[in-house]
Amino acid sequence: MHQQSFNGPAINITPGVAMLTLAPIKLNPTRNLLLLTAALLTLAATAVCAQTPATPASPSAAPAQPPIKFDVVVFKRCAEIDIPRKDVIAPPGGDSIANHCQTVTHFLEVAYGSTGAPYLLKGEPAWVDTEAYDFQAKVAPEDVPAWQKMDADAKRSMIGPALVEAFNLKTHIEIQPRPVYNLVVDKGGPKFSEHKSNPNDAPDIGKLTKGEVHWTEYDTANYFNVTMGFIAAGLAARLDRPVVDKTGLTGQYDLVVHPLPITHYDPKSSSVEDTNFAGIIDGVRNLGLRLEPAKVPTNVLIIDHIDRPPTD
Repeated sequence: MHQQSFNGPAINITPGVAMLTLAPIKLNPTRNLLLLTAALLTLAATAVCAQTPATPASPSAAPAQPPIKFDVVVFKRCAEIDIPRKDVIAPPGGDSIANHCQTVTHFLEVAYGSTGAPYLLKGEPAWVDTEAYDFQAKVAPEDVPAWQKMDADAKRSMIGPALVEAFNLKTHIEIQPRPVYNLVVDKGGPKFSEHKSNPNDAPDIGKLTKGEVHWTEYDTANYFNVTMGFIAAGLAARLDRPVVDKTGLTGQYDLVVHPLPITHYDPKSSSVEDTNFAGIIDGVRNLGLRLEPAKVPTNVLIIDHIDRPPTD
């Protein structure tokens, strides 16, 4: 076991047992990881098939173990949601990932939404949408090289198994038809460039990191070294329906989306009339892309059980 910790109650994930500092709990890593990994891989498989999404991925698809897992995980209760700090922080050249003072719903969006596949969350209790938690996690020293080779989507997907362990989360997948937007290339082609890395650039935490987004204004998003699936997930979080990547673009790209608000659209609290969906759609078109309304079978993540983590 690697004795690493953050300030506050921490869940130290070790082979066989994970404990909250002030209230120990027994865990079975294999069983818990498989619960959410199966759902996560179903969604990831749908994203891979998003170019021709007529048939959704099967919920019973055989799960595979992630290449690594977190060695130390912290979920610490916050007094309130930190709206300006929704971005996931994964410093380049580091061994950690963090997301400060967000809801469990947000963490699920981070874990699942990075696939770019349409999905919907149902069955969650009210506190999942209102109570905020600070999340920080580290990998073991021997896993750092593998961690640093993972892209942003893969790192975010590892938050799913951490949620299973920390919140005793149990879920299943259902398939339901749902309106979506298909993200396609517009006439004239894309108006942005494929990312070209400079091997002479030293890692700098102050700069944009691989596969991330940074807001220079409240409604101006700078995407750096991202996939179209990553873009689709970012758009979906700010629109009233999922976005499916059907661009056929398979590289990593740098682009600026304007307008794209930093805050997510929440149908439970946001007003459609006060949300600039039309502006977002126009901003996408300025990039040589287009959002086309469609209806496809959608993975619905059903929460069967979830517990608040023990507190002091």
